[in-house]
Amino acid sequence: MKVTVDADLFLFDLDGTVYLGDTPVPGAIDALKSLEEAGKKVCFLTNNSSKDPAEYVEKLTSMGYPAKAEQIVTSATATVHFLTTERAGKSVYPIGTPTFERAVREAGITVDEENADIVLLAFDTGITYDKFWHANVLLGKGSEFIATHPDKICPSDKGDMPDVGSLAALLECSSGKKVSVYCGKPYAAMAEIVKHLYDVPAERIAMVGDRLYTDILFGVNNGFVSVAVFTGETTPEMLAASDIRPTYAMGSVCELIGE
Repeated sequence: MKVTVDADLFLFDLDGTVYLGDTPVPGAIDALKSLEEAGKKVCFLTNNSSKDPAEYVEKLTSMGYPAKAEQIVTSATATVHFLTTERAGKSVYPIGTPTFERAVREAGITVDEENADIVLLAFDTGITYDKFWHANVLLGKGSEFIATHPDKICPSDKGDMPDVGSLAALLECSSGKKVSVYCGKPYAAMAEIVKHLYDVPAERIAMVGDRLYTDILFGVNNGFVSVAVFTGETTPEMLAASDIRPTYAMGSVCELIGE
């Protein structure tokens, strides 16, 4: 057995890369275990800000991979790290799931619905017109606009769901204020949390994912090895037509392990 990509730390996107919905990509769990047996570090990076790392641990464990909470980095993790290091002392008006809002509060970040310094937009399946309206008023008063991640859609078994990038576009249109910082892939805030958690040089890190404009661009932007897989959003035809060029392109994560 050999590892086909020369790296020490492997960062994996989840949905579309390791699993599809509730079904593991064939052979993916064995590939993850083989990487660890070869002495590689494995971490999971997701732009989904709506779930707690413990939920991903439970899901991966149920699929046969015994994940640990410290292996899970979400855009919410990156956002909290960014706020506590780069916007220390600033208050926020969070738009997100109860899980996301709890993570913000537990980090000691002040929540202020009336005079927040920052409108903080995350994935929110309970979004209401009143939330948008109030955020728009705050942005008009001068609040900074920060969002967890730029994904326009979130795949589901019922069809694509509008994701943070689409919700941000609505508020940018209505308020006239642009998002100043996205904290998830492909941006620097997500790379900063990786650097904070792992002492591995950028050139020894591999980002593995199925989306060109988040996963692969994240690798390109931050000096990582990038590996595109064709088990999710990206097809070979899409890759051929794109200006975003990964270091490697593979049918699935199984190809990380050779004979």
